Amino acid sequence: MASHKRLKSVVQSTAHHAVSALSFVHPHLGQACEKAGLDSIEIYVSEAEPCPARFLHIEPLRLALNSLKETFYGLVVTEGFEPQDIESAKMVFEFKHGQLDHYCSVCTVSLVSASKTYQSKVNYLGNTEQV
Repeated sequence: MASHKRLKSVVQSTAHHAVSALSFVHPHLGQACEKAGLDSIEIYVSEAEPCPARFLHIEPLRLALNSLKETFYGLVVTEGFEPQDIESAKMVFEFKHGQLDHYCSVCTVSLVSASKTYQSKVNYLGNTEQV
């Protein structure tokens, strides 16, 4: 098994990817959250369906979140782990509705493996923030 230190790399890379345009999560998630009156939302990529039930009808969002889940587990495998090594994985997206557009969010990724938690928080400019 790979060194668990490599999981910090997984959460950092996932957080960067999640706030980039490459993830295709934006602006769908920002628009859906604003419409629902949510300033933040938790996405559980360790679940079979990462898209929250209230947003399953938004096909581009559902597909983007499932793609983000695939990217996450691809990074896990690249770092030498198996998907079953991950106990849970959560992303929290935070938005500033009315101040920034729907492409701008902060994403905190939390991963639990072997009862140890790894976290990384990245803003829409690609800067790592303190968790």
